[in-house]
Amino acid sequence: MTVHGRSAFIIGGTGQIGRATAARLTAAGYAVTLGHRRLRPDAAEADGVTSVQVDRADTQALLDALDGHDLVVDTVAFAPHHGAQLARLAGRVGALVVISTGAVYQAPGLPVPIPETWPTVERDAHDYPAGKAALERCLLATPDLPVSILRTGVLHGPHGRSLDHWSFIKRALDNRPYAVLAQDGRSRFPTTAVANVAELIHLCARRPAARVLNIADDPLTVAEIGARIFAVMGHEAEIVTFAGPSRPDGLGFHPWNVPEPIVFSMDRARAELGYRPAVSYDDALRQVIEWAVPAVSEAEAGGGGWQDVFPDLIDRHGPDVWFPYAAEDAYVAGA
Repeated sequence: MTVHGRSAFIIGGTGQIGRATAARLTAAGYAVTLGHRRLRPDAAEADGVTSVQVDRADTQALLDALDGHDLVVDTVAFAPHHGAQLARLAGRVGALVVISTGAVYQAPGLPVPIPETWPTVERDAHDYPAGKAALERCLLATPDLPVSILRTGVLHGPHGRSLDHWSFIKRALDNRPYAVLAQDGRSRFPTTAVANVAELIHLCARRPAARVLNIADDPLTVAEIGARIFAVMGHEAEIVTFAGPSRPDGLGFHPWNVPEPIVFSMDRARAELGYRPAVSYDDALRQVIEWAVPAVSEAEAGGGGWQDVFPDLIDRHGPDVWFPYAAEDAYVAGA
């Protein structure tokens, strides 16, 4: 049952942010429409949720689908021409929320933490950060557009194609006695639970405005992340570290490896909207573990593996660096 007839349309509604946001909005009384390129058999419609097929290349059809909604959420915009489409919603929707990325921040020399006022990349390139930054500029330059731009860290939650935490989850499942980490295990790179993205989206919808907000979990080091995952899974393992980068055989590799600490300030979201996490870090870990472990087991039963569940991990880092157990055993034995 909807409250006051509020409606929301989520572009990219069957992805991990879309699913989490649909659940949060329906709980708040919204009637939610999920828009996606192809109708999928797994896009089950819960109470208050419907699915429609939308061709984003057809701008007029897209605008017709979005027109008049109290909230539009775009989880998949990544280029200036998407911004040009969304800019035409000025005066036609109650609130617009667009998912961006913290990768837009100009590096190196990042402050700790990074405020939303820090400069973003400006370059004539077609890479992901440059495209997102150009998208943001297009939207923020549009008069009378109540757009909230959310800059996320590396997402984690059910139904994702990537899960950096799998680096530790699989070690626990394999009953490994330790994890070996490069850079003394001190690397910090922001992670973001999708349930908390959904919470911030809901808060933005309640107070529409043109704004940019960071959204990230507590700024843990990679060693702290590993320890928290092992604790949540009830697995006892030692975190072994060494100085310097990971080695060619994969020893010490972890996906949080960055040359400088990256930490997002959450002050603006707290001050402007009263943001508080909807789920704790440990509870977010439990949610994604409860989804990921059966998903990988199902893939293995069909002759595949974790690489089929999380193909983006392979695309980003390759297949050979993730679990160099023999190199770890040799390192620990010789330490």
